[in-house]
Amino acid sequence: AKEEEEEEEGKIGDVVKLELTTKERLFFSLSLWQITVPLIVVYMAEYAAQAGAWAAIGFPTHDKSAREQFYEYANWCYQGGVFCSRSSGAIWKPGKPTLWGMAIAQCFVLIFFVIDARYHIWYNNSLLALAFFTGLLGGAVYVNAFRLITESVPSRLKEIAMTAGAVSSDFGTNLGEALALGLQYYLYQANNIHE
Repeated sequence: AKEEEEEEEGKIGDVVKLELTTKERLFFSLSLWQITVPLIVVYMAEYAAQAGAWAAIGFPTHDKSAREQFYEYANWCYQGGVFCSRSSGAIWKPGKPTLWGMAIAQCFVLIFFVIDARYHIWYNNSLLALAFFTGLLGGAVYVNAFRLITESVPSRLKEIAMTAGAVSSDFGTNLGEALALGLQYYLYQANNIHE
C-alpha cells in the first residue's frame, strides 16, 4: 500500500513525473550498459556490412548493375531476417549473455563480408543466406534488448530506459554508417572499382 501511495505522488494523470537530475538520468542510462552495448555493437556491425561491404559485392564485381542487384537483394533478405526475429520475441527469450553472443556474432559476419568482398572466397548469390542471418541477429538483439529493459526496470524508470535503448541503436547505426564509408572506399580500391 505504501509503495502505491509513493507511486501515486509522482503521477500527473497517467504520466509519471520523474524527479531525477540530469546527472542521475545519465548514470541510470549508463547503468543499462549490459543491454545497450550489444544494441550499439549489433547495429554498428550490420550497418557497416550493408553500406560498406555489400555495396562492393556483385557477380561480377566490376559490373555496377550486378553490385546494385546484389545490394538490393541482400537488403531484402536482411529485412526478411529482421521481420522473422522481431516477430519471434514472444517465442524465444534469451538473456544478456546470449544478447552479447549475438552482437559478437554480428561482428564476425561483418568481418566475413569484408574479407569476402575483398578476396571473393564465397562469391555467389548464396551469400544472400548470410544477409538473411545478419537480419536475424540484428532483429533478435533489438527485440530482446527492449524486452529485457521492460522486464528489468521499475515502471517509473521505463520511459528513460526505453529512450536509452533507442539512443543506443541510433548511435550504433551512425557508427556503422561512418565505418561503412571507410570500408566501401577500401573495397572499391581493392576491387579496382572507380565510380
